[in-house]
Amino acid sequence: MKKHIYRLLFIVPILLSSCSEDRLDLIPEIGDVYDGNLKNEDQMAQVVQGIYPKLGSGSNFGADILIQGELLSDNIFVSNAAGDIAYVNTAAFAWHSGNSPFGQYRGLYEVVQQANLVLNDTNVPINVNVLSLKGEAKIARALAMFYLVQGFSPNPTSGVNQEYGIPIKNDIYDPQKTVGRSTIDEVYDFIIRDLTEGIEGMANSSRQDKIYLSATAGKYLLSKVYLTRGKSGDYQKSIDLVDDILKSSSNFSMIEANGLVNYFTSKEISLLENQPETIFEISQTSISNLGINTHPGQYYTFNASKRRLMMRTSLYNTMNSTKDVRLSLFQTAQAPTVDDPKGVWLKKVPQSTSEGANTANVKVFRMTELLFIKMEALAKLGRKSEALTLLNEFALTRKSSVYKGDDIITDILTEKQKEFIGEGLRFYDLKRNNLPIVKTSNCNGNICEVSANDKLFVFPIPIGELDRAPEVKQYPGW
Repeated sequence: MKKHIYRLLFIVPILLSSCSEDRLDLIPEIGDVYDGNLKNEDQMAQVVQGIYPKLGSGSNFGADILIQGELLSDNIFVSNAAGDIAYVNTAAFAWHSGNSPFGQYRGLYEVVQQANLVLNDTNVPINVNVLSLKGEAKIARALAMFYLVQGFSPNPTSGVNQEYGIPIKNDIYDPQKTVGRSTIDEVYDFIIRDLTEGIEGMANSSRQDKIYLSATAGKYLLSKVYLTRGKSGDYQKSIDLVDDILKSSSNFSMIEANGLVNYFTSKEISLLENQPETIFEISQTSISNLGINTHPGQYYTFNASKRRLMMRTSLYNTMNSTKDVRLSLFQTAQAPTVDDPKGVWLKKVPQSTSEGANTANVKVFRMTELLFIKMEALAKLGRKSEALTLLNEFALTRKSSVYKGDDIITDILTEKQKEFIGEGLRFYDLKRNNLPIVKTSNCNGNICEVSANDKLFVFPIPIGELDRAPEVKQYPGW
């Protein structure tokens, strides 16, 4: 039985929030309940613990960030059989600053604010455990900032509007103090510094459970940050971090093909959660979970009450042609006939476990992505033959197509699409590589193609957030 029950001191998290388009706009309460002084190490530990329900909220990694990464790409569509409008506007690109579905702007800054309570404290005496807690908070803050800048700013290698980074908030929350956007360079420098220092601080941490951020999670994030920033020397740094993780992380290892089905679909917690493949996942228990209106399993599972998110048949067919071992993670039966062509259900996000509905942890980051980070970095360094060798070695383990490497980045991303569909990566993979979104079907009369330089690749900041912080300028076009 899972026993991850969060002990919180200052903030009551919103886990049982309703989903997507109509989620309530909640005002952060930190300024009302915290006087700026931690009393001891135990209080600091409880504030760090309070970071995780915020990371796992429905607006953040519990649901929306991962689902948006699929719907804003060529992976997933909303079935016409859906009974309400949840995620319909998101999939149709039918949004602007006045109806923005991107509640993570508020949600991720709440993570930043919670981390800042720890990182700005000077009262608690420094020891190894306090350094580890501060390191954990830095990794959490960097994670939030990375997804904010990936979503609400243009790609750093695009060369476009690089002055439109995100606000850097590194003080304890003060409702009277707001700051404008920093440049994208400044934001990435801030994230890299947080991750580097966080990894060093957590070096002696005993965190083992995958519902917590670890030094390994910090290294994984840093490798991806370097891959995304793409400055001189960054791709080699990314490769070095991947190699370091693969050699030295005893609590983490990549999953073999024959373990994928249990890893994603088992009802048994011992097979489903806290696995060596997992780098970070969001805790769900029978006592504290995202609920019927928010848990991703309710949207992906064919017989769940909110079922509507389906894989495009064109991608499934490319896998079916080779009898890919990952076909067991999908289901063609009971697809709604109102969709043309019919979609395919995913079985990668269980709606329930042996402990009840909505109790499956939500997987966020996993080890296998490290291989793809390394492949992409090698390709961008011009080491295409090395990248192709790694790619085909992996593809053969999944009985996937063998690639020729004529367009090595596209080949890497195609195989990654097959491996990680439903896991929220595809939109960010396309954006990072300045590639368009091309939905091959099931657009429902809406936008099917988005060019790489379109404003739709940069989320509009919700108008309510701009009203609270007039120094923050909306991205051009919104």
